[in-house]
Amino acid sequence: MNLPLPSSSPCSSSSSSFPLTSSFPLTLRCPSPPLSTNSKLTGQFRLQTATNHINPTTKGLSLATSIPDSTTSTKNDQTLLSLLRQRKTEEAWILYTQIPHLPPPTCLSRLVSQLSYQNTPLSLRRAQSILTRLRLERQLHRLDANSLGLLAVSATKSGQLSYAFSLINSMLRSGYLPHVKAWSAVLSRLASAPDGGPTLALKLFDTITRRVRRFSDVTMVADSRPDTAAFNNVLNACANLGDGKMFLKLFEEMPEFGLEPDILTYNIMIKLCARCNRKDLLVFVLERVIEKGIPLCMTTLHSLVAAYVGFGDLETVERMVQAMREGRRDLCKILREANLEDFNEDEENEILNSNQIGVSVFEKLLPNLVQGSNREPPLLPKVFAPDSRIYTTLMKGYMKQGRVTDTVRMLEAMRCQDDSKGQPDHITYTTVISALVKAGSMDPARQVLAEMTRIGVPANRFTYNILLKGYCQQLQIDNAKELLKEMADDVNIEPDVVSYNTLIDGCILVDDSAGGSCLLQ
Repeated sequence: MNLPLPSSSPCSSSSSSFPLTSSFPLTLRCPSPPLSTNSKLTGQFRLQTATNHINPTTKGLSLATSIPDSTTSTKNDQTLLSLLRQRKTEEAWILYTQIPHLPPPTCLSRLVSQLSYQNTPLSLRRAQSILTRLRLERQLHRLDANSLGLLAVSATKSGQLSYAFSLINSMLRSGYLPHVKAWSAVLSRLASAPDGGPTLALKLFDTITRRVRRFSDVTMVADSRPDTAAFNNVLNACANLGDGKMFLKLFEEMPEFGLEPDILTYNIMIKLCARCNRKDLLVFVLERVIEKGIPLCMTTLHSLVAAYVGFGDLETVERMVQAMREGRRDLCKILREANLEDFNEDEENEILNSNQIGVSVFEKLLPNLVQGSNREPPLLPKVFAPDSRIYTTLMKGYMKQGRVTDTVRMLEAMRCQDDSKGQPDHITYTTVISALVKAGSMDPARQVLAEMTRIGVPANRFTYNILLKGYCQQLQIDNAKELLKEMADDVNIEPDVVSYNTLIDGCILVDDSAGGSCLLQ
């Protein structure tokens, strides 16, 4: 996700890797005063945002910073800035490493930004090394909010979520307001992260929105205000937690920022219904989207199919898929009929008794729920043909229920599709292989792999590891070794730790300690 940069920085975002815990002692020193606790802030308050630069004076420099010859340092600084303006980032980095003194804030911010934007592990490590140097010399205030935000985005993309989260929090503690694209990128990963990630996402969103609300002049913080994507990210955190009350609270805050829910918002609402065990409400989410005139896309149907598969209701999914194959638009009617078949008085009492709060929440989220049964179910705005993702999701449902024959039949049906979007892809084939392996049918699974090769659908390491595990579970170690050799020699897929560990475990199962030892070497 790229950030719009100020005039001094022609770049955006990036990626890479080195671990950092959330206890990283990062403190930004800002010459402007930190954010006040006053409820109203005026335009006289100096705030460092992604479009507002700080130019610290020499008084703010650490005594540890060396003072080189002024003529030489000025020339080096000018050369460095010129290279950065020409986007010669590699040459600029080399020059930076040769300069004994700290370059000016503009050069440092621009260099960090451009390194972050390169999206490579090496460039991210370089950007982080600049930050580390400035921290040690107590000069972090030399970096502007935009460069720090870009670094946070880069770290997030590389999987260094702890580092990125720490950086955003440090910016906030020091009076910086990061660009919405920066903090929203971190929020997006936190929403689905393990170990309390969704809860941290909610806290981060609350911290930033409270900070933004302190400004009476919204233009001062225009680039930091949450957008629809940011709201969707935090709503996704609520859905993952199954927290309907918080979902409703945040959903109702969107108009305060001049925002309206989009199709992704309602896709996330489908997930919330599933997490709250409210299968009966899924159709009303679809009807609400149609009622509001929000452009419907395939992702909503993906979400619906995944939700019904999650409930184990494969019969309803089969009806949906068949209707889509026939070019029908009455999916809402089909889903309502499925509700009527499932619904009885005992279930109604159970819902009303155990989910009274949930009913209230969903009545506010879905106003059409109250009178929904008395209205004619709406038609989809256009015909949607099932694609490979919908078929594959249904196949995964079959696999979970041990319906291997249906899984294979679905693959055969997909092969006959005229629409290229419905043709099986590598995920589809891997799902079938997984189902066959689970059933112990190794020869058919190997035949599916051969078919993938024949029709030009490349298998990946994950596919091969599934087969390796199946062979080892069936104690067919020779076949497993042959497959491992095929990976490396024929398809140029390097076996990973999982591959070798699986085969070593297989050798142990057949009491082949010598074979296991050879693999360890």
